[in-house]
Amino acid sequence: MSFKISYLTLAGIFVLTVIAGCTNNSEKTANVVAQVNMAMVSNEQLEVAIPEGSPDEVKLNLKRNLMEKWIEDEIFYQSAEEEGLSLNEQEESMVTVYRKQLLIQKFLKNRLSANYKILDQEIEDYFDVHQDEFVWDEDYVHVIHLLLENNDNEIRNEIKDAKSLMDVIKKNFLDNGSTRERPIGDLGYQKLEEFPSAIVRSIRTLKTGRIAGPIKTEHGYHYVQLLDFQKKGARKDLEQARDEIVLRLQLNKREEDVNNLKQELRAKFRIQTDLSKLSEL
Repeated sequence: MSFKISYLTLAGIFVLTVIAGCTNNSEKTANVVAQVNMAMVSNEQLEVAIPEGSPDEVKLNLKRNLMEKWIEDEIFYQSAEEEGLSLNEQEESMVTVYRKQLLIQKFLKNRLSANYKILDQEIEDYFDVHQDEFVWDEDYVHVIHLLLENNDNEIRNEIKDAKSLMDVIKKNFLDNGSTRERPIGDLGYQKLEEFPSAIVRSIRTLKTGRIAGPIKTEHGYHYVQLLDFQKKGARKDLEQARDEIVLRLQLNKREEDVNNLKQELRAKFRIQTDLSKLSEL
C-alpha cells in the first residue's frame, strides 16, 4: 500500500534530471551505491537530489528508487553506445539548448535569493484578496492511521476504549516508524480516493473524531481516526491554504527579481531586432 505525497512526486521528476546529468562518468567517487561497468553513482549524489527537510524514511525510499532508475537508464545508455547509435544534428542542438538552460539556472541561482522570507501579514493580505481561489480540488481527509499485520485482540480492545488513536500509536508503535508503504500516525490531508476502497467506505460513514477498524485489506488490518473531511469544492481556511500562499508569494518575488535582473543586464548588451522578418516564410 502506498499513500501518495504530491510534493515527492514533483520532486522525483526534478531529481531524476539532476542525477542523469551528474553521475554518468567513470571517475572514482566516495560511497558508491551503484555501478554499471565503469559508471558509478554515489550516496552523496543521491543525497544532493533529495528535497531538503524530507523525513529520513522518505529520503531512504526516494534514494532507493532513484538508484534503481539510474541503473535502468545507465543500462539503456551503454547499450545504445555499444550499438553505435549517435545523435543527429537536430538532436545535438537540443543538447546544446539543454546545456544553455542549465547554465541559465545556475546563473540565476547564484544571483537570486535562495530563500524568500514571507511575513504572516503578507500571507493574510493575500488570502483576503484571493480566498475564492483556494478550494479543495478533490475530497480530502485528515486522518490518523494504524496498520497491523495481525488482528491483535489486546490492541483492538485498547483502541475501542481510546479517544485518540495517536495515543495508542505513541504507546505501542512509536518505534515502528512510518514509511510510504506502511504509513502510521498523522497522515495530514490526503486525497480520499488514494486509500484502499474498504477504508474509503468506512471513512465516508465515519463521524469526525471517531475511530474505525479493524478494516481488513490485502495489506493487513487498518484503524483510522477521522480528524477532518473536506469535500471537493469546499473553500479552504487560511491555515489550510498557508503553504500554497507561501509558495505563490515566493514565486512572485522570484519573478520580480528575475525581471529586475533582466532589465539591469539588458543595458549592458547590444540588442537588435527586425520584426519585419517575423512574417517571412
